[in-house]
Amino acid sequence: MAYQSIGLGTTEGDGTGDTLRIGGDKVNDNFVEIYTLLGTGSALTSGISATASVVTLAGPSITGVASFADGSVSAPSITNTGDTNTGIYFGAADTVNVTTGGTKRVDIDSSGLDVTGNVTATGTVEPAGDTAAGDNAAIGYTSAEGLILTGQGSTSDITLKNDADATVFTVPTGTDDILFPDSARILMGASSDLEIKHTGSHSYLMDSGTGDLYVAGSTVYISNAATDEIGLKFVQDGAVDLYHNNVVKLATSAAGGTLTGVWVQTANIADDAVTQAKMANDSVGSAEMKTLSTLLIKNSGGTTLATFHTAGA
Repeated sequence: MAYQSIGLGTTEGDGTGDTLRIGGDKVNDNFVEIYTLLGTGSALTSGISATASVVTLAGPSITGVASFADGSVSAPSITNTGDTNTGIYFGAADTVNVTTGGTKRVDIDSSGLDVTGNVTATGTVEPAGDTAAGDNAAIGYTSAEGLILTGQGSTSDITLKNDADATVFTVPTGTDDILFPDSARILMGASSDLEIKHTGSHSYLMDSGTGDLYVAGSTVYISNAATDEIGLKFVQDGAVDLYHNNVVKLATSAAGGTLTGVWVQTANIADDAVTQAKMANDSVGSAEMKTLSTLLIKNSGGTTLATFHTAGA
């Protein structure tokens, strides 16, 4: 029903207005419509109350568009009674903002969601797209690459820290390197079956607990972990040095090799492995033979293969 206005006439008492009965009927019809929309027809039940400045609706159901003022970060347009600096406001076109205590916490606009402060999730956070170059800090996912971490910093793009806020490793800015701090170790296996570490003077590649394999410059060393005693050294040009008590006993080079100290043959020499014709002049001299006058080389059957006479023979 449309609103019914009471006819008042042109001038007072001119007889052109509605009669009292007709006017009263219009008033009744208007109130019946209001009471029906906001109550039972005879009583209001909508929860509407009003003061001089506030109209309150208890549990309203809005089927159309509710329009609000923009509001601000300190006075949001959708707020809570008694806490007027907390709520929702509209800081710019196509933007919805959330404020608590007068401080902006959430921006939602065409670029996505921007949160100020920590984000705590009770479930998982699952990204659905790739990251991009220039992202300050982003988590992404693709079906081929899986989880993707992308960062951008002045010294490092990615820094992983432990619960003591100490750096575990970094990815230096603009590189594909992984940089570990000094004295860091990579342990593989429950009992550190393979240990990769750096201790300052040497760059260790493997530590088994009783011995090390490490690289220093262009040289590979095998040493004793307890004493750092070198046992074997491989040089970049192909030379190999065999050590005892950190003293070179066998040194090879492109020209041949050098033996240091006394060498003892404890096993039999194979038949014809050494003959007098194959021995270089003076390879065995009187100084080496000392008081011996004759050197016999025999095979495993006891047959003499070669006889050498010293200077004292």
